[in-house]
Amino acid sequence: MSKAKVNILRKGKGPELTGRIVVPGDTQYNAARREFNTFFNKFPLVIVFAQETKDVTNAILWARHWDVPIRMRSGRHSYEGLSVVDSGIVIDVSEMLQLDVERRNETVTLQTGFRDSAIDEILGSEGLAVPTGLCPTTGVAGYTLGGGQSKLSRSLGLIIDNLLELEMVDADGRVIRANANHNADLFWASRGGGGGNFGITTSFRFRTHSIDTVAFANIGWNLRDLVPVLRSWQLLTVPSSDDRLTPLLTIVNGLKSSSSTKVFNTSFPLQMQGVFLGPVSELRKLLDPLLQAGSPQQVFIEEIPWLEAVERIAVSQPESEPFKSVGPFVNHLLPDEGITKIQRFINDPPTSSVAILFHGLGGAVANVPSNATAYYYRRALYNMSIWSTWSIPEGAAPGIRWVEDFRRAMLPFTQGVYVNTPDLSIKNWSKAYYGSNFVRLTRVKAKYDPENIFNFPQSIPPARGW
Repeated sequence: MSKAKVNILRKGKGPELTGRIVVPGDTQYNAARREFNTFFNKFPLVIVFAQETKDVTNAILWARHWDVPIRMRSGRHSYEGLSVVDSGIVIDVSEMLQLDVERRNETVTLQTGFRDSAIDEILGSEGLAVPTGLCPTTGVAGYTLGGGQSKLSRSLGLIIDNLLELEMVDADGRVIRANANHNADLFWASRGGGGGNFGITTSFRFRTHSIDTVAFANIGWNLRDLVPVLRSWQLLTVPSSDDRLTPLLTIVNGLKSSSSTKVFNTSFPLQMQGVFLGPVSELRKLLDPLLQAGSPQQVFIEEIPWLEAVERIAVSQPESEPFKSVGPFVNHLLPDEGITKIQRFINDPPTSSVAILFHGLGGAVANVPSNATAYYYRRALYNMSIWSTWSIPEGAAPGIRWVEDFRRAMLPFTQGVYVNTPDLSIKNWSKAYYGSNFVRLTRVKAKYDPENIFNFPQSIPPARGW
C-alpha cells in the first residue's frame, strides 16, 4: 500500500472505504482518473471502484465524515468532466456488473457499471434489446438518468420510457428503491433529471423488446450536398413520418493535415444512418425522397442482424479525445436561414475538426407528456449535437469558441439543451435543461438530499421552504 493511501485511509476512527481503492501514487491512478473527454485533467484524492452496493454506501459515509467533495461515475462520459473532481472522492460503479434477464416478465435488471455495448451484446445474444445510446462506451447510469436518446427512440421511446425501477444510495448511505408506486417523486426526477443530483444509482430494471433482424440504412454524400440533404432528412422526424425509423445524420468537416483529429468516424462527410423496425422494402420507399437529394456516393439499405446494426452505428461514433460539445433541440423544421447558418459554420472550421450529429426524436418520445418525466423536450423533432475537437493544445480555445458561437447563432431555431450534453457556459442552464420541470426537481432534491451533499457545477439545488 502506498504512503498516500496510508495517509488517506488511516485518518483515525470513522467509516472505512471498501471496494477497489485507487489513490495518488498508485500505478493505476492516472488511468483511473482519466475521462472520456481528455480535455479535462483532474486529480481526485481517492477513487473508489465499487464492487457492490455496500461499497457505495461506505464511500458516501466516508466522504461525509471527512467533508470531502463527492462525484459519481459510470462511463466517464460527462462532457464537462463533472464525474471527476480535484481533491475529492470519485465513486465509480463501472465494476458493478450483475445482470439478470427475466423472460417471463420481459424485463432485465442490471447494475449501473454496464456500458451500452455490453448491454446490447448480452441482450442481443438472446434476441432482446433495450433502447441504448449510440456510443458503445457510454455508461448506462448517466445515459439513463439524463433521458437516454437512442437508436430506437422514435419506435421504442427514450430509455427512461422503458425504465421500471431503480435502486439508489442516498446522501445518508441508505439504499432506496423508486418506481411508479414507491418513491414515485424520485422515480419521476430520475427519468431525465440528470446524473448525480439525488444519489448514486446502483441498478435499473428495464422493459425488454424482442428484436432479431432490422432494416438498416447507411447513405453517404459529399459535403456540397448538405443543404438539400438536411432539408430532406428532417422531414423524417415530423409527426406524420413513419415512427419505425429513427434517423441519424452526421456532418463532418475539419482541417486536412496529418495531425488532425476526426470527430466522427464516417466514410463520407455527410452520412445518414437509421434503424427501421419493419420490412426493408418499406424502408427503401420511405427513404426515396432522401435518395433524390444531392448525389449519394454510397447507398446501403438492407436487412441485417440487430447486433450488426448496433456495431455499424457504434464504429462511427467519436473515440476518447479532447472536445467541446453541446446539444440543443429543434422543435420545428429548420427554415432555409437556419440551414444556411449550419452550412456556414460547418464550412468554416477552426483549428480543429468539427461535426454535427442530428438525432431524430418524436414518434414514441412525443407520446409522453412533457411533465410526465423530468425529461422536458418531448415535442422536439430532433436533437443536434455540435462538436469540436483538436489534436494540439492550441486548438482548444478556437474549438470551444466555435461551438459556443454556433450554439448562439442557432438560438432563433432551437430550444433548450439536452442535459446529457451539459455546457458550463450556459447561464440560464436550469431552464435550458429542464424547462418548466425545474421547480419540481428542486423539491425532489430537497426531500432526498436536503443538505445538498451531491453538488457540482449546474447541479439541481434543493428548494428552500418546500
